[in-house]
Amino acid sequence: MVELQVGPGVHTVRILLEKRPVAVLDEPPWRATIDFGSSIVPSELAAVGYDARGNEIARATQLINIPRPVAEFNITLQNDAGGAPVTAQFKWEHLVAAKAVSATLMIDGKPVPLDKSGAVALLPRLDMKRPHVITGEMKFEDGFVTRREMVIGGEMTDTAEVELTPIGVRQSGAAPANLGDCFTSAGAPLRVGAMENAPALAVFVIDPDPKEPLRSLSPAVSPLKHTEARHLYALDSGTSMRVIFPIAERRQSTNNSTAMLFPPSNDVAADEAGLLWFLTRPYEKYVDDATPRQFADAVGVAGLNAITGAHRRAVVLVLSRRDDASAHSPASVRNYLASIGVPLFVWYATGPRPEVRGAWGEIVDISSPSKLQAAVDGLRAELKSQRVAWVATDPIAALRVRATAKCGITPLAQ
Repeated sequence: MVELQVGPGVHTVRILLEKRPVAVLDEPPWRATIDFGSSIVPSELAAVGYDARGNEIARATQLINIPRPVAEFNITLQNDAGGAPVTAQFKWEHLVAAKAVSATLMIDGKPVPLDKSGAVALLPRLDMKRPHVITGEMKFEDGFVTRREMVIGGEMTDTAEVELTPIGVRQSGAAPANLGDCFTSAGAPLRVGAMENAPALAVFVIDPDPKEPLRSLSPAVSPLKHTEARHLYALDSGTSMRVIFPIAERRQSTNNSTAMLFPPSNDVAADEAGLLWFLTRPYEKYVDDATPRQFADAVGVAGLNAITGAHRRAVVLVLSRRDDASAHSPASVRNYLASIGVPLFVWYATGPRPEVRGAWGEIVDISSPSKLQAAVDGLRAELKSQRVAWVATDPIAALRVRATAKCGITPLAQ
């Protein structure tokens, strides 16, 4: 159900899903039931309002099945009497009021210092007869990163501000000197603001049941010292680990609708603990055998977690002996993660599971220390091969970027 708040002067509302008309409303209540299909697909929903003469007077859009921006910011320029910019100011808003921890500004690839507030910069004298690229970045205390880019000067009569969207890519060789030759969007060359070896996030979906077989490999039974056991099977420095438990919690929203949420753990840095220690920590809430597990649904949520922000990323499902009570099938969730560019690994701690290979694809046996180490090495290698590219397009178009085969760089989204 889609419900709209319609302003004065609006006589008709057309609802578009991926630019395709799906509903027309011409009177209250301004709500419609939209069929999003059986698959989980990243898309854009738009509501367009028209006046009595059929002129468009209002438009609102909502991204579906991709994260909403946690924070947004804009760069405002102040010009001198001759029309040349002399200062730049950052203005931002974070949805949960997280504090900004750092801000950077660059002009044509060269850093420009900000004042003590981290919001205002005095700009160097610019030759406005040629174009200049101004790039700003902000990082917040919750780890979220956002960027904006604007082009000024040259033959342009106005400032062109561009949204930069981070996408995961896989790099097979040295970084190319000219990133502008690497990608296309809708057949046209796509500007790349930067490509970086960003921090990595590995999100695990695992049953919290203490009787699960993975617990038998716990370092608690190891003859090693506690400090050594804690760091067994470590991922690389710069990687954070997070667990999404497949136990749905029903929550009531402010508009009395019901949402099913999957509780995450706190993030733990790979420098602080190894993977096995992290995965075998006790769950803070008691979960009995009768509680349904929704593994596929939790994997989908884990994928959303993985693409929120600018991370190298992967999701790991540790299969359980329990049945899956998910609303979505493993196949639809696998396709969804592929469409948003999140590599999925599926592990099992009690040997091969050929009967579930059709649902989850390749399954990695981690039933012994050596096999677990091989699986960890594979996860580490995947994350090491990735980079984050900031592309000058919107979040939906960013998932449909194509490589040119000139740079040895491939988008993760398929």
